[in-house]
Amino acid sequence: MRIFFILVKKEFKELLTRQLLIILGMMIFIFYVIGKTVGAHKKAADALNEIAVMDIDKSAVSKMIIDGLEGKRYKIIKEEPADIKETLLGGKYDRDIFLLVIPAGLGENLSKSKSHKIQIYAMFTKGFKSSELSSSKIRKTVSDITKNIGDFLIKKNFAGRDADFIKNPVSVEEFVAAGNAVEKIPISHVLAFVQSQSILFPIVIFLVVIYASQIVMTAVAGEKENKTLEILLSSPVNRKVLVFSKLTASGLIAFVLSGGYMLGMRSFMSGISGGALSSAMPDSTSASMAKLGLIISPFGYGLIGISVLFCILCALAMAIILGVLSDDVKSTQAAGTPLMMLLMLSYMLPMFMDISAASAPLKLVLLAIPFTHAFISPQNIMLGKNMSVIWGIIYQGLVFLVFVIAAARIFSGESILTLKLRFKKPA
Repeated sequence: MRIFFILVKKEFKELLTRQLLIILGMMIFIFYVIGKTVGAHKKAADALNEIAVMDIDKSAVSKMIIDGLEGKRYKIIKEEPADIKETLLGGKYDRDIFLLVIPAGLGENLSKSKSHKIQIYAMFTKGFKSSELSSSKIRKTVSDITKNIGDFLIKKNFAGRDADFIKNPVSVEEFVAAGNAVEKIPISHVLAFVQSQSILFPIVIFLVVIYASQIVMTAVAGEKENKTLEILLSSPVNRKVLVFSKLTASGLIAFVLSGGYMLGMRSFMSGISGGALSSAMPDSTSASMAKLGLIISPFGYGLIGISVLFCILCALAMAIILGVLSDDVKSTQAAGTPLMMLLMLSYMLPMFMDISAASAPLKLVLLAIPFTHAFISPQNIMLGKNMSVIWGIIYQGLVFLVFVIAAARIFSGESILTLKLRFKKPA
């Protein structure tokens, strides 16, 4: 056992480089910074709810529109009637902003029951990804304007009648059922929240697995290229002890990476949910999300972390085998093609389709790939399918065991030093 621990220590030191620790720390820090920054930026953008208004009509209706927007907590910047292009491009504004133009004739046409157009100009000065000029903000602005005009016309033509009742005689209540709970909550909020998490989690898992696998493949191929592996194999050390030491060291690396991944994602999601998401949703909606199980609990994060850990373990065990099959360090990218193909399938397909609704053969293929279970674990946790995640972890453990046995057999053979993948016929 002493030899085993010495080998594990050697392998672990070779894999856990200073560069890896720096990258891991940077990953956690970047997740934290992104989460906090996005949350703070969203809050600031919502608080800055300003719009420029050029009232050319100067009627009671146009005054009502402006007063209505101010009542909705818009910060109104009043522009005197002038050349619109000069107003937009004259350099007056150093920030992105909407310009609402109320043309002449609006009040007169509405009094005659004729429709009329108003104009909204989006002025981009910072770029085309500005939260100040988001599509949701313009929809809300237009909705507020049309509502105020509708109220004005109803009160004018139907004196004494309730404007809200005439416009909306029937209201709709939205409910969402998930897990064992049913909550009154806007369906759009739930869909947006679930989709955001279902996309973010798989991306990070994919990057972590790719990075960890490349480290192990490069390390094994480097040992083979530098004849270090030949020296180890010629030593009196039992080859099974050698392969298990490599797998144990790889497992420790997997534990470090999955722990860093979960810590980073918790920081990221706490920043997002504490900022952007919470600012877009009232407290009652956030509470309903939690009751529906959509806010992942520490136990849920634990299950996801274990699934990610076994996902990385399977990838590392496969990477060790592929590293042995590589001629040298340069050929590891080509040798890693099988691993990359499996990762791409299990990463891309669940992102764009519902596995439960897929055909039986496709569903069987996807679930047979051990990496798929880690990619879909966040979604299963949010849907209350904890047992699906647990069974996935068990399956990942069995696949990992198969790879361990395969690696042990390869290292026990005499052809390990000459074993390689051939992508072209020998000359």
